[in-house]
Amino acid sequence: MIHHINKAICTAVLLTSLILPLNAQAQNNISSSTLTQETAKQYGLIGELPNGLVGHVEGAYKDAYVAKLIDDINDGRMLIYQTAARKKRLPVEYIQVRAGDEFMKKVGPGQYYYKNSKWIKR
Repeated sequence: MIHHINKAICTAVLLTSLILPLNAQAQNNISSSTLTQETAKQYGLIGELPNGLVGHVEGAYKDAYVAKLIDDINDGRMLIYQTAARKKRLPVEYIQVRAGDEFMKKVGPGQYYYKNSKWIKR
């Protein structure tokens, strides 16, 4: 059963990364509507949370575009988590935490994750 759960979580992580916009080039204007998940992470605007969602890094720049990006990412992730939870007959919170563990492992250099009630830069 654990193997199937891990497979579902890995699938959720992969699908999340595919359905969310990614852009390898950093944008000159971080408040533009072309801000992506990857550039927001590179700028240190958003980071990974233990519950498998992303959050605004305390003290970082935030405007309506950043707030919408966070909402869009989290909405997409929650849809995937809810689908995986229904399919595996597990609580969605369990899927979220397992996915959060996977996302935390993938935080790149200079990016943020939330642990022990604070944002940590890797």
